[in-house]
Amino acid sequence: MLARLVVLALVACGGGTSQPAAEHAGHAHVESVPPEGKRFDPPVEKDAIPSGAWMCDMGTVHWAASEKNDGKCPICGMDLLQKK
Repeated sequence: MLARLVVLALVACGGGTSQPAAEHAGHAHVESVPPEGKRFDPPVEKDAIPSGAWMCDMGTVHWAASEKNDGKCPICGMDLLQKK
């Protein structure tokens, strides 16, 4: 009986499946960013941003776009840097 309860609890809570651990947001990989830009909350590491994108690099990236637009971060106002 106890074994059935344990199995039921694991299945009900999702503990019985072997799903990969959630990635830390800072280590996620970003495939692309839209021309108008995208906010990252929580911020991501700059290595996660695709080459050529314009980003607000404050140690981590909280906003990036595939086009320069006005060259300023709409969140904090800093100048955008292009990832090489």
